[in-house]
Amino acid sequence: MGNGTMKKVIGLIIGAVVVIALALNYFGESKEKTVKPLMEKETVEFWVVSDPHYLDKSLTDSGTAYQNIKQTAAGKELDYQEESWQAFIDKAIEQQPDMLIITGDLTLNGEKASAEKLAELLKQLTNKGINAFVIPGNHDINDGWARKFVGAKQEKTEAISIADFKEIFAENGYQNATSYDKHSLSYSVAVNPTYNFLFLDSNIYPDDNQPQTRPATGGTIRGKTMSWVKQQLAEAKQTNKKTLVFLHHNIYAHNKLLSSGFVLNNADEFKQLLAEYQVPVVFSGHIHAQDIMTETVENDRLTEIVSGSFSITPQSYGIVKLSKDSFEYQKKENDVDTWAREKNITTPQVRNYQEYIKNIFMEDGKRLAYAQLIDSGMTNEAQMDIAAEFVGTVNIRFFSGNDYSSEEEVEKFKQEKGYQIIAENSKFLKEYIDSIIQDTNEEDNRLNKSF
Repeated sequence: MGNGTMKKVIGLIIGAVVVIALALNYFGESKEKTVKPLMEKETVEFWVVSDPHYLDKSLTDSGTAYQNIKQTAAGKELDYQEESWQAFIDKAIEQQPDMLIITGDLTLNGEKASAEKLAELLKQLTNKGINAFVIPGNHDINDGWARKFVGAKQEKTEAISIADFKEIFAENGYQNATSYDKHSLSYSVAVNPTYNFLFLDSNIYPDDNQPQTRPATGGTIRGKTMSWVKQQLAEAKQTNKKTLVFLHHNIYAHNKLLSSGFVLNNADEFKQLLAEYQVPVVFSGHIHAQDIMTETVENDRLTEIVSGSFSITPQSYGIVKLSKDSFEYQKKENDVDTWAREKNITTPQVRNYQEYIKNIFMEDGKRLAYAQLIDSGMTNEAQMDIAAEFVGTVNIRFFSGNDYSSEEEVEKFKQEKGYQIIAENSKFLKEYIDSIIQDTNEEDNRLNKSF
């Protein structure tokens, strides 16, 4: 055989191999993807929290700068977060849920040291076989407010970058992901043979990915991420799987005064996509108020559960029991008091933690009331005290998810002296109280659904 003939034969052989390889690749891709789920069990229990706003103790010496920031922290408890988290983790290890999910604002203001400490605490769960999944909130990445507090000064501290977040929380979602979005920190997890979970990054970042002067409050599902979400939902539908969605920002306006900057910029488009693929439940946070809301979207009943902030009273979390045909949600409160007694901890604030954090939030509500009433020209201190106490009480009721009220209950509130003083003296406070005094959509602390 001559060289020319030999070259032709070799060329034909190589060509045939390429054609066969392409054919195998083509037909291989046309088959359904086989993804091994995280667990095989049919019934799954997961716990969900939001907005812990963790601040590591290494970032403060409890000086005047830190004391000042506590006064502007919107009722957050910042002194004993490590203890309250340890109480929560110990309870989880005792009760063994399958997973814990945190829907954003893991840190106070994006301090890298805070994220590293929280990841260290969560490692206790993963070491015991409890999966932990996190997504960033608007305070977690490239936050220009990342600070440590030294004496009377606030000093800049290292902020969390996008790369840092994936590295720090690698064991809290990203290593167990079945698919990643290349254009955000979103990922999906095949939980069991029935369910997929979508964990979505809904935050808005600066174009240069450098810390902003202040974090962006608003959120969106960007175009390329929206396409990825649609692909995930379509693949789940093809394999007869249901999908639950977790993100930081809200899809509904849960309060008329807490919508701008809290509801996704493209919520209508996103809700239509979820309804198209019959997503039954969405979890979010951001507004710090416990609330459950269901609306009809494209002839489909879509529920959003907003978890109250884990950094404020009553430090609530949700327990979800999920089976093939049913969904049960129940709000619980972190029992630090019992944990402290069992551990023989004598620090009064930890031993009486529920009362302590309630008082912090109460005082924050009262400060809001005093400021508004003084601005309105009030000088009667006795009347201001009554009104401020009323605002603090109603504030706790709303943020705890206890505002699902009858008309009779609302009328009793409006007959109280505090409400009448507010109605006579502050248009702003009256509008605020009227917006939080009654929820008529869903009871906010429990939900049962059949799928």
